[in-house]
Amino acid sequence: MIGPEAPSEDLRRQLGLVDAAAIYVGIVLGSGIFVAPAAIAGIAPGAAAAAAFWLVGGGIAACGAFCYAECGARLPRTGGFYVFYREAFGAPLAFVGGWAAVLVTYPASIAAIALVLARYFGEVIPLRGMEVPVAASALVAAGALNALGVRVGAGAQRALTGVKLAALALLCAAALLAGTPAPPSPSPIGLGVRPAALLAALVVMLWTYDGWSDVTLVSGELKRPGRDLGRAVLLGTAVLAVLYVLVQLSVGALLDPAHASSSERVVAEAVEAGIGARAGRLVAVLVVVCTFGSINGTVLTASRLGFAMARDGRFPSWFGRVHPRFNTPARSVAGLVVAALLYVVSAGFGNLLAFFSFSVWIFYGLTAAALVVLRRRGVGEPVSWRAPLGPLPPAVVLVTSLGMTASLMYDDPTRSLAGLGLLLLGFPAYALWKRYGTGRL
Repeated sequence: MIGPEAPSEDLRRQLGLVDAAAIYVGIVLGSGIFVAPAAIAGIAPGAAAAAAFWLVGGGIAACGAFCYAECGARLPRTGGFYVFYREAFGAPLAFVGGWAAVLVTYPASIAAIALVLARYFGEVIPLRGMEVPVAASALVAAGALNALGVRVGAGAQRALTGVKLAALALLCAAALLAGTPAPPSPSPIGLGVRPAALLAALVVMLWTYDGWSDVTLVSGELKRPGRDLGRAVLLGTAVLAVLYVLVQLSVGALLDPAHASSSERVVAEAVEAGIGARAGRLVAVLVVVCTFGSINGTVLTASRLGFAMARDGRFPSWFGRVHPRFNTPARSVAGLVVAALLYVVSAGFGNLLAFFSFSVWIFYGLTAAALVVLRRRGVGEPVSWRAPLGPLPPAVVLVTSLGMTASLMYDDPTRSLAGLGLLLLGFPAYALWKRYGTGRL
């Protein structure tokens, strides 16, 4: 087993800027954009306000992505936030962060996405009672792609990201050009908007932008991580913000605001209003493509976390082996997929989402704090890429993290406390691993 200070760069640097951007955009652009416009329609008094809301969300997402990109530029190694925490806060917190992500956050998130994929797949090809097998098949397929080589997984990611960007933009543009604008009606929002509704819309919107952290997990496989991480997140966030605004404007132009705000398939209904009833099935196909792209990108990146921890002596060494032919962490890929399959068959979507949402915002806040520590210590100086606007990005992420964590705890205390409990179990697990594991922590 390789000790804590040994290099973990046995994975070759084969990924470029386009790969990094496709991974970033492909993970973020999942199912959220197909439901989030309903929440925005319920609180925005007009098209300009709705667009501004998405741009504000894009700004928050950009701040988070900037924090991760600068940390990755300072510490361009496989493992992402695990490496950041280890260098900024020490081994115990790095272990706890990795513990929660490997066992809960990442497998639960891709399991939840796989269940969404299965539900929409059933709209394309009716298969009653087959949601779990379809979800499982999607997970296994993504695992196979990423076990066969990083170029295979990244190539699939580029193709999937390109298809869903083009298809979603074309569908919305066609609906706008062909459709009849919805008649004006009173806005569902006035000066007396409830803060709870505004907060709920913000939570949904930030969930739609979520995933900005994952590309740094493959920093050790980027050819020029210092340069490409920053460029990838800048490009990716801009593309996503523009696309999300286009989708929201399409919804606002084609659907009555009151109806849009209560719709469970708001984008599909907007496209149907513009192009015709049969177009709704095209949206279902697009959701399947989007969700599979998100799963594939997450398997590609998240599998590197267990691998990095194993190579660092903080996870079973079995997961730290590189496949001799494909040069992938195939065992870590398999472990991630198996964990996700267990979530699919044993927990409901609500539980998965609650566990994921609560812990992920704690991680985001910790990474912003880690960036502050790394800057003060001069780690990685001279750094090849710095987050713009100085201290503003980490400050924005820290404030947002506190607000989101408090909101989730207030809205769903039982499952949030369960998520917190799972996170805190990492500390006794660290003590046990230190004593009975490698003995070199």
